[in-house]
Amino acid sequence: MDLSAITDWISQNPQWAYWVILAIAFTESLAVIGIFAPGWLLLVGVGFLIGTGTINYIMASIFCFTGAVTGEYLSFSVGKHFKDKVRHWSVFQKNPEWLSRTDHFFERFGVASLALGRFVGPVRAFVPLIAGMSSMPVPRYLMINVISGLIWAPLYLIPGVMVGASTQLEKEETWWLVGTIVLCSLAVWLAVVYLRNIWREQHHDEIHDYDKSHAVMKACSAAVVALISGWFLLFGPLNESFFMLANLMGDIVIA
Repeated sequence: MDLSAITDWISQNPQWAYWVILAIAFTESLAVIGIFAPGWLLLVGVGFLIGTGTINYIMASIFCFTGAVTGEYLSFSVGKHFKDKVRHWSVFQKNPEWLSRTDHFFERFGVASLALGRFVGPVRAFVPLIAGMSSMPVPRYLMINVISGLIWAPLYLIPGVMVGASTQLEKEETWWLVGTIVLCSLAVWLAVVYLRNIWREQHHDEIHDYDKSHAVMKACSAAVVALISGWFLLFGPLNESFFMLANLMGDIVIA
């Protein structure tokens, strides 16, 4: 799929842009189909257009929210209607790990998995399906689906907005700045993941697909990288550009 062609078309046809955003979020939220849809890359491209002023951030977030909530509710409805018959479908017989991984995630976090699942790629497309199969009451599901969607949609667009806004800065500084922000964010995420797994191991919790070797060293290394890159952004030679980028993004978000 030519992602650049899609984003180019969106920028040239702004009257359809928001409906395309809705369709992208809807498709990515469907069980099975969502695994193969390049939704994240497309929405980052949409975020870039927001950052360059082509599309309005608030309107894009509203349509992104609508598509995601609708798509996940459809997956929930399928699970609620077919129950355990879903497990016998050929696609899940060939790929049993898709549901088994989500089963574990759902059992571990319960109702909270509906909100957390939006931010966890491997299980996101299947959590609503499992919730429906578990006979979760519709009002409870809808409440969690809507509230988590209100948080997820605007956050999902931010990386692209940041890249788009950064193009308004001096070119020789842009990639250093964006690269440092990405490095800092990745290091923070890794530190949190490793510390969480260390805590789970100490509390004798079951850990799947987790390499326990040198866990403390990995957590400390990620934390150090996060602190150094964070200091570089706030106090280093790019700090003026960093605060300028933050102001630009603030103006874009509230415009």
